[in-house]
Amino acid sequence: MAAPEEADPKRAAIDPDGLAKALEMELIMKRASWEKMRARRGTWRALSFFFLFVVILGALLAYFLFAHAVPQRGAEEPAAERVESAR
Repeated sequence: MAAPEEADPKRAAIDPDGLAKALEMELIMKRASWEKMRARRGTWRALSFFFLFVVILGALLAYFLFAHAVPQRGAEEPAAERVESAR
C-alpha cells in the first residue's frame, strides 16, 4: 500500500509557512472589518445620544413654555368672572 502522504497529494502540498501567511492575512482582514464595525457603532451611539439630548431639550422647552402659559390663563379667568358678577 502507499504511504498516507502519497495517497493524498493535497496534504503533501501544504506549506506551513504559506498556511501561516494565509491565516495571518485572514486575521488582518477580519481585524479591519472589526474596526469598521466599531467605527459604525460609535457613530450610531453618538447619534443616539444626540437624539436623546434633543428630545430632552425639547421636552424642557415645552414644559417651560406651557408652565408659564397655564397660570396666566388661570389668573385671567377669575378676573373675567368678577367683571360679569359686578354688573
